[in-house]
Amino acid sequence: MHGPSLRTGLLLLGALLAASPGCEDVDVFIPLPEQSGPAGVLDGTVTYSGPRPCTKDGHVVGAAIVLGFDTRLLPPPEGLGASAASIDVITGDELFGGLGAALDPAPDGALRCPAPDAPPVTVSATWRMSPLPAGTYQIRGFYDRDGDFDPTFSIANLPSQGDVAGGAIENATEVLGGAAPRYREVTLAAPIPETGARISGIAVTLGLPLPLERPVFHVAEVLAPPSGVTQSAGEVVMASDFQLDVFSPAAPAETEASLLRLRLAAGVPGKEAARAAAPPLSLPVGGDAAPTLTYARQDVNGDGELDGKDHVPDSPLIPALFPLSVFSKLEGDSKLVSQAAPAVVLQGLTIYEDLLTTAGQIGSDDLNDPKESALVGVRPAALCMHPTDPARGGVLVISHAEDREGNPIIAEEGAADVEEALSRQFGRAIKIVYGCLPEGRYALNLIYGTGQAWTVPNEAGVCAPSEPAPSAEICGARPRLTSQDAVLRVGPPDDPAYCAEHPTPALCAP
Repeated sequence: MHGPSLRTGLLLLGALLAASPGCEDVDVFIPLPEQSGPAGVLDGTVTYSGPRPCTKDGHVVGAAIVLGFDTRLLPPPEGLGASAASIDVITGDELFGGLGAALDPAPDGALRCPAPDAPPVTVSATWRMSPLPAGTYQIRGFYDRDGDFDPTFSIANLPSQGDVAGGAIENATEVLGGAAPRYREVTLAAPIPETGARISGIAVTLGLPLPLERPVFHVAEVLAPPSGVTQSAGEVVMASDFQLDVFSPAAPAETEASLLRLRLAAGVPGKEAARAAAPPLSLPVGGDAAPTLTYARQDVNGDGELDGKDHVPDSPLIPALFPLSVFSKLEGDSKLVSQAAPAVVLQGLTIYEDLLTTAGQIGSDDLNDPKESALVGVRPAALCMHPTDPARGGVLVISHAEDREGNPIIAEEGAADVEEALSRQFGRAIKIVYGCLPEGRYALNLIYGTGQAWTVPNEAGVCAPSEPAPSAEICGARPRLTSQDAVLRVGPPDDPAYCAEHPTPALCAP
């Protein structure tokens, strides 16, 4: 039982927004120098409407998290951003302080949570974030109901099941019709004067309970084609000149077998489950119900309808599905830091059972299927761009123009459509180039439509430099989960002469 669906939650959120203040134009103020200096300030109110919070030891559990994102660095699935530009945290005690005795804390300080049928509450507080450079921002947020948010660790820096999400959303009427939220864009105009700039009156509403847990996963199986892929402990290597044997709509089984595929199982292996669920890791893999990964359709064009237009760029026959799978290039030898300049990603292909069954979902608008695992195909194509410099454009580098049988990877008449779709999505000109893929190590990411995501490798599987590792299962004083330390590597080509003739584009080089 996952609670309200995402669509239902958005409708509830839309109704709440339609009744909330803050739809008028925001005011702009110039603060005194001692208040902020030559930088920008954004502030406003945050209104929470949802379940009454839990209490423990005389305090409200959790906090409201308000995040400001540079629109050039939006989080997945909209963009390639890895972190917010700024954050404000409003404690539960501050947000819910006006409820007084209605909070009903336990006399002995024990954890007490409201009954599932308890009436919702609506409360408000103020938020503020600074200093911010000139730019355009979206404000998003959530209430961390279980108090497990920690912005410094990827395994704890996103909302989890039961948290209440929202943001500064402007399309309340469209949301009532089922469309995805459209976040307001707030611009701090350049140049910011020496006295600074302030934009106030930004209304943030939190009213969408998240029905799913984060998509925690581990690599359970590697399904490799006959050539171009090798494996070692914790690493799958794909040659930079990898070529598909078959890529044809007329041969879905052969096309699928030509892809490097990873079966990503929900949670962690059974032998790690107890250590993963216990503090200090406290991953959501314990409990009576086994972890799952939930398949759903993706509204690619954001029109509120799930139809034949919502397909992958490669083919109008294959619907775009959640969880999205993305492989992000890591910085040098780091296992935890993504390369930022340029950002390089391989887009995975989420497969529902098999390609033929996946194609059958193109006419479905109600896919909501929790599975024990998700099957992901690795496209031999990489997107390279400098996220904060749209003028430099970007490239989609595809390892070969054709499969080994001479079938085009992208039909000549379809290339312009792919370039246009990617250019629209990322706000810059994207061109297709055929050449060898950027070599290096790539992290694996699964992403839900709510923005909830999971990345491997992560801190649960990687020891910090300051942590001694006396064994493969220990990092200092905490357990290490080897399942959370795996990478995809794009390695040297099988045919160096091909890469000499078709080099990796310069835009992909750090």
